[in-house]
Amino acid sequence: MYKLRGQITGKKKETINTQKGDFEKLLFEITESETGFDHSYQFEIFGTEGIVIHEENIIENRWVTVEFYIKSREYNGRYYNTLMVKGVHLEELNENTTDIF
Repeated sequence: MYKLRGQITGKKKETINTQKGDFEKLLFEITESETGFDHSYQFEIFGTEGIVIHEENIIENRWVTVEFYIKSREYNGRYYNTLMVKGVHLEELNENTTDIF
């Protein structure tokens, strides 16, 4: 399990249509700058149940700590990685955060 702290910069929902039915996923991006560089990461929450649990904590421009694991899969000799969300923890507003509203 990994943790990353950053500011949410965007989010979107996608619907995936398969032969087994329709599935939803929520994608959101955060930018972390604690390393001295701005690095952007995209995280995924798959399934309606997970989206319902975490969506209220995914607010653009707010600071969060994301707990996640890395899911990797191979396709045609190439590997693709997804950062799968385990938890999203919204930080309280105080003088240490720089939220923009």
